[in-house]
Amino acid sequence: MRHWLFLVATLVLFGCRSAERIIAKVDGITVTAKELQENLWQRYGAVALRELIQQKLLEHEAQKRGIKVTESEIVQTLRRQGLPNNRENWHRALTELLLEKLASAMVEVTEAEARDYYEQNRALYEQPERVRLRDITLESRENADAIWKALQLRKGDNFADLARHFSINPATRQRGGDMGIIPVSDIHPKLRNIVKGMKVGGFSRPIEINGEWIIVKLEARFPAERKTFEQVRDQVIAQLKQQKIWQLKLELPGRLWRQAKVQIFDPTLKREQR
Repeated sequence: MRHWLFLVATLVLFGCRSAERIIAKVDGITVTAKELQENLWQRYGAVALRELIQQKLLEHEAQKRGIKVTESEIVQTLRRQGLPNNRENWHRALTELLLEKLASAMVEVTEAEARDYYEQNRALYEQPERVRLRDITLESRENADAIWKALQLRKGDNFADLARHFSINPATRQRGGDMGIIPVSDIHPKLRNIVKGMKVGGFSRPIEINGEWIIVKLEARFPAERKTFEQVRDQVIAQLKQQKIWQLKLELPGRLWRQAKVQIFDPTLKREQR
């Protein structure tokens, strides 16, 4: 896109003046506007022409489908991308929006496609068994035993307070030891079997892991589950549609070119388009 904008701007700039006008000198050797025009034409003409034709094909296809890109949409796109509002960026944003709208209008995802994708990717819609844990991590067995006895006196109701005051785990201490929701398979092997046998609300004895002593409390348990197609149907369709849109945006300019009757009359530019 930048090629044809640059080329057109340059040709317009110098085309309005004498082609033989001297625009530069190098050790007494002159460079004329005509020489610059010819050089630009040879170097960028074919690329610029192709981009310009593709732009017009996109605009024509959008017009046939009743698709419009408003000035405010272009301005918002430039602001979102942090780009200055100049001629080059304006045309680039216009092209992006045309491609997005055209691809969105042309793409369809059938129920059969969505169901087929779901069947081939069931693992994406499975949730493993998960638990929500709190921890109190201590540096010695003696401290761990003391905290464990304090927990027993209150049946674990004071777990969060004790974690805030005594735990040495910087990641969870300020949250009262809250470790969040964790897949059971991700828990350290020493803890995993213990957690599997715990009841919600219960807490473990101190366990030594890598030189530290850890006490955990089971706050909640979430069994493994698999979402049915009906539960994720809209999600699957939206995901597939976005994939198709992305692919079509890459292919659409070339597809419109192949479908159109493109006539290039300049022999040099015509050779470059093959």
